[in-house]
Amino acid sequence: MATCKKLSKLDLRSTIVHLNGLFSSQKTTKNFSLTQHSAWWSVHRGYFSGSTASPTKSPLIRSQHKPYKDNSFFCRLHPGAAPSVRSFLAQYTSSSSSSSASFLDLPVIKRPLIRYNPPGPPPPGQKHQTLTLYTITAIPEDELGDLRDAIFLRLVEYDITGRIYLAKDGINLHLCAPIQHVEALQSTLRDLVLDRFDHGLDGAIWNFSTEAPGERVFEKLKVMVKKQLVADGRLGQWSVTDAEAPQYLEPSEFHARLDQVGDKVLLIDMRNHFENEVGRFKTSVKMDCTTFKENMDLMDALLEGRDKKEEVLIVCTGGIRCSVSGRYLKQRGFTDVKMLKGGITSYGRYIKSNPGIPSHFIGKNFTFDGRRGERITEDVISSCHQCHAPNDHLTNCANVHCHLLFIQCPSCQEKWKHTCGPECRHTVETGTGPAASKPYDYHAQVRPGPLLAEVSKAA
Repeated sequence: MATCKKLSKLDLRSTIVHLNGLFSSQKTTKNFSLTQHSAWWSVHRGYFSGSTASPTKSPLIRSQHKPYKDNSFFCRLHPGAAPSVRSFLAQYTSSSSSSSASFLDLPVIKRPLIRYNPPGPPPPGQKHQTLTLYTITAIPEDELGDLRDAIFLRLVEYDITGRIYLAKDGINLHLCAPIQHVEALQSTLRDLVLDRFDHGLDGAIWNFSTEAPGERVFEKLKVMVKKQLVADGRLGQWSVTDAEAPQYLEPSEFHARLDQVGDKVLLIDMRNHFENEVGRFKTSVKMDCTTFKENMDLMDALLEGRDKKEEVLIVCTGGIRCSVSGRYLKQRGFTDVKMLKGGITSYGRYIKSNPGIPSHFIGKNFTFDGRRGERITEDVISSCHQCHAPNDHLTNCANVHCHLLFIQCPSCQEKWKHTCGPECRHTVETGTGPAASKPYDYHAQVRPGPLLAEVSKAA
C-alpha cells in the first residue's frame, strides 16, 4: 500500500520507471495493487497486454500521463522496460483475483492526442527528411481512435517526429524522418491509411522539403484526432469530402499560367499574415488573418458579388488549405477554381531545379517547424520588428511565457537577448516581472505590432 501511495504522486512515466525497478530487482509485488490505479490501467492496458492495438515489436513502454485539460499525454520509448513490465502484467492479469478482472474490463478513456519525445538527440551526422502528406477522404469516426494508435505505434519505431492530424475528412501530416526510414514511413502510411481508406478524389499529395535533408526540425511526434483537418469555422455547414475538388495545376503549369495572366486574374494567398509577410507571390492578394477561419471569412468577403464564372487562383504552403477552400468555392458555385498542387513548397522545388526561370514567388516560404521557413529566392521583403532593418528571420521570444512570433535581426537578438522587448528581457534575466505571468493568447502571440511598440521607446 505504501508503494501505491508513492506511485499516486508520480506522473505515469515515473510510475513505469518505478515499476520497472521493482520488477528488475526481483522485489515482490504483493503489496502493490493496480486496482488503485484502474484509470491509469484502462488507458494504457492495450500497450502492455498484447492486444491487437499493440504491435508485437512495439517498444512503447515508458510513458507519462499528466492531467492536461485536453486529456493529452506524451510517450517515451524505453525498450529495456518492455520485458519486465509485460511479464508482470501478464502474470497479474492471469491471476484469479476478482478485483483484477473488474478493472481490466473498464472502458478505455478517449485520448484525442498522443505525444512521443525521442529519448535523446539523433546520432551525429544523422540526416532527416522533412515531408508532408494530406488526402481528403472519408474515414469513419469510430475508427479514428484505433487508426491514431496504430499510426503512432508504427512511427515511433522509426524515431519520426512531427504532427499528424486525423479527422473524418482525411489525414494531414508534417513529419521529419531519418532519411533511412523515409520509405518505411511512406509504406506504413499507405498500408494504414491510403490503401485502406482510398486516396480521395484528388489523390494523396506527398510533398518533400525544398531544402536538402538536414537536422531534425521537430522535437516530438504528435498524433491527434480533430473535428476537421483544418478548422474553417463552418463545421456542420458543408461536407468537404462531398464537394468537388478544384483544378490542380502542377508547379510548371501554375508558373505558365501566371506568365499568361499577370495581375489580371485574382490570386488569393490562403495563408496567415505572418506567413505572407516574409514571402509571397508578387500578384497575390494577402489576407490579414491569424487563422484559417478568418481567412475563409475574408475570402467570402473578397468574392462577394463577383461573377462565379471568373477564374480564381489560390495558393498556400503545402496545399491542404487550398484543397479545402477550393472545394468550398466549388460548393458555393464558382466554376473556375485552380490551385497550385503541392503549394509553395512544390513551387520552390520547381524554381530551384530551373534556376534560369524568374520566380513569381519572392522571399521565404514559412514553415510550421523549427526552421520557420525555407528560402525560395534571395529577396528580403520584410524588416526587423524592432529596428526595422531589412530582415526576414522569424523567431519566438525567449520568454516562454510570451513566445511571441516576430522578425528579429542578429543585432536585435544580441541587444534584446532573443526577446521581444524590455519586459521579456527582464524576465529572462531575472525570472521576475510582469512578463513572467503572461496569459496564453494565440492571436497576441502572432501579432507583434502592439507589443513591440514599446521597443522603439526603450531603444
